[in-house]
Amino acid sequence: MKLSPLLLGWGLFVVFGCGHSMSEQVHTFQVPVATSHFCPPLPRPGPGQKVELIKSGDVRSLLGKLRTVSPGTSIWLADGVYTLAANQSLEIVTPGISIRGASGNRDRVVIEGGYNNVSVNADDFLVADVTLRNPRFHNVQVRGEKGVARPRIYNVHLIDAGQQFVKVSTGDGTKGKFADDGLVACSLIEYTTHAHGTNVSAPSYTNGVDVLAGQGWVIRDNVFRRIRSQNGPAGPAILLWRNTIGSVVQRNLIVDCWRGIALGLSAPNKHSRGGPNVQYDHQHGLVENNVILALHEPADAAIENNFALNSRVRHNTVYYNETLKHAVPWAIEYRFPPTTAIIQNNLTNRPILKRTPSPSQDATLQGNVTHASQAWFRDISAEDFHLLAQTPAMDAGVPVPESLEDIDGDKRPTGRAPDAGADEVVTLTSP
Repeated sequence: MKLSPLLLGWGLFVVFGCGHSMSEQVHTFQVPVATSHFCPPLPRPGPGQKVELIKSGDVRSLLGKLRTVSPGTSIWLADGVYTLAANQSLEIVTPGISIRGASGNRDRVVIEGGYNNVSVNADDFLVADVTLRNPRFHNVQVRGEKGVARPRIYNVHLIDAGQQFVKVSTGDGTKGKFADDGLVACSLIEYTTHAHGTNVSAPSYTNGVDVLAGQGWVIRDNVFRRIRSQNGPAGPAILLWRNTIGSVVQRNLIVDCWRGIALGLSAPNKHSRGGPNVQYDHQHGLVENNVILALHEPADAAIENNFALNSRVRHNTVYYNETLKHAVPWAIEYRFPPTTAIIQNNLTNRPILKRTPSPSQDATLQGNVTHASQAWFRDISAEDFHLLAQTPAMDAGVPVPESLEDIDGDKRPTGRAPDAGADEVVTLTSP
């Protein structure tokens, strides 16, 4: 039996005990950790690393520590709810610090409210093993206009943002300060019902992860749910634009969001990396082994390529409930004259479209299967996207030497050719 990389199991996690230095004793907690090798629990602090423990719900101490800690400090939060005032955010101004739930169970440590839950203004920040909930604007804002590098969001539950859940902002694109080499991994990003907007923005002004002008971002092994307004329209669950470069989007499950993944959005402007005269809105993106499902709500396009150079879109599974009236009749699109794309081995139940204004070059389309049926999957209505044996998706792909694992980490191909979609069928006779 295959396990999704996003399922949880039980395991032991070791943390330092109480006290501000947390160096005297060791405790073990039985907490949920990811079973997949893509999402292991993070290691505890190493010898010599300074650790500060914050008592349950003690926002005052937490805010104070963030202003005074030395670089490299790990701040561990005891289980509880940490409620921010409307004008407060956890402002990260010191490089190399982390905020982590001490128990390792992200559901037991909740940071609630505030302007943003977390605002990142310094390099090498990590937030992990916590829940971020109900900010006025963003669960996490990474201020690229300050040149922030290497932020990491890992095993975090992000809920009910006012605008974007993870906002990577940018300033004047000609001045060269951007947020690079970020990671969003192993996290759950969702509206409990749908976006409600703010007093200054409509509910449709939302995204799950919104990266402007960044380079080297990796968004992997996350679940996105209901990134949509009540009436439907909203931004993509994953949006990478303003001449973002070298993005990797892998093994994400996107369910009942209005739009899925977008490499590029619109023509470059003054906020684009390099300024308004650059040609592309995204360059050299990889979208691989993702699953995008519209099961209970209508949806727009699943994967978009707009003003995008060298998009590689391969081995994704897209399934839209055919009883719903969706906004468009296609699954994957490529659009605008500068766009070039290689679209391989995707499995969908809707077409791949060269959309007007048309690209100057046709995309390379190989090994895609666009007539998938509900009967091909183990239980697609319950989000089980794994393929049954002996369906037309098996062995339908073309060899891609760079794509040798499926969404579960199983090797591909197991037959004479790779299967179309994110899942490679593994049988008892497979090597």
